[in-house]
Amino acid sequence: MPSGAYTIERLGRDALAILDAEGVASAHVCGISLGGITAMWLGVHAPDRVRSLTLANTGARIGSVEMWSERITLVREKGMAALAELTMPRWFTEAFRAREPKTIAQFRAMVAACPPEGYLGCCAALRDEDLRDAVGSIRRPVLAIAGRADVATPAEALQFVHERIAGSTLVMIESAHLSNVECAEEFNAALAGFLAAG
Repeated sequence: MPSGAYTIERLGRDALAILDAEGVASAHVCGISLGGITAMWLGVHAPDRVRSLTLANTGARIGSVEMWSERITLVREKGMAALAELTMPRWFTEAFRAREPKTIAQFRAMVAACPPEGYLGCCAALRDEDLRDAVGSIRRPVLAIAGRADVATPAEALQFVHERIAGSTLVMIESAHLSNVECAEEFNAALAGFLAAG
């Protein structure tokens, strides 16, 4: 993967390149966290390629310049394994971590094994992107799924998006950051119902 800073535009154009390579004119797009803000970019800048958007555990602005700069420094100085330990309490509630230690171990290992160059590039994309003034232009059907216990992307961030996109639907789930894992049945039911209604 390329080194250096990425942008949300670059990630969005990567998604469009995948659609082009597969011959897909338009798609239902579901994005979680970084994928969610990338999906918003698609809704703003490539609306003809989007049939609907599901924005999960995300925001039009995620974190702050200072937070992402600190995260970049942490990974450069201590590596991905140190980040993996800090990430699990942000991604999953305490109750889920106690109930599903094997799942937590799998996600911890995944984060630890992530190539630092790619992670740092995505940190830069999140550090630099702010779509708060742009999301109101999205005119596709939107489902927003927020976790009530999500400290990484608090539910208020998706409430903000929901209030600015006409006709959007906001669903609150009793989870932390990875609602699709922690509350998979509820997440999948909300997504399937949304897609069926469209």
